[in-house]
Amino acid sequence: MLYLYDQNMQNLKIGVIIPDRNDRPLFLENCLRLIKQQTIQPACIEVVNYQAISDDVDITQRYRIGYDLLRGKDLDVIALIENDEWYSPDYLEIITKAWFSSGRPDIFGTDYTIYYHIKLFAHFTMWHMSRSSAMSTLIKPDLNFEWCADNEPYTDMHLWETLKGCTFHPEKNICMGIKHGVGKCGGTGHTNKLHRFNESDADKKILSDLMDIESFEFYSNYFKNEN
Repeated sequence: MLYLYDQNMQNLKIGVIIPDRNDRPLFLENCLRLIKQQTIQPACIEVVNYQAISDDVDITQRYRIGYDLLRGKDLDVIALIENDEWYSPDYLEIITKAWFSSGRPDIFGTDYTIYYHIKLFAHFTMWHMSRSSAMSTLIKPDLNFEWCADNEPYTDMHLWETLKGCTFHPEKNICMGIKHGVGKCGGTGHTNKLHRFNESDADKKILSDLMDIESFEFYSNYFKNEN
């Protein structure tokens, strides 16, 4: 049984969707670096970065277009990856193994999200046992379902209400939601509700303990590098 499990995992074909508006070039460059370092490499990556047609939030539209572009690619599962978030090198390996072990549901993800604000150097943890944040969600390809409105910022909530799936609790932190206020942001956590970031990391220990050196330098010095 273990042999069959490992063999199937080696043959797993993973697709990745990255919604992008061409307004965070440094974040996208870092995101592609993180994907390149993954211990399991995706079979295909769709960076959905066409020119925005309005000033509306359009992350749902970009996820939908990316999902349609990955139809018919003989994929086993698709990872929703957001360009500003941090992912451990074994993120895809850990989450796809957990998905496989859970019976390969239509939608799958982590049961909590750490949000870290790189201007405030503070963080908080959001627990959500019945759903996952979009940034740490897997979805099966080639499903037929109705998407929410293109300008709906909370794509994840709609997907988890529409599809059947489950969450898991990783044994270690494999990803982190990064907040910053750069570019068009889907939710309000980048600029509003800042009171939620009530756990200080003034010495940046959370970042340094969790991340490789290059990631630590990127996130801890982002606004210095940007200028």
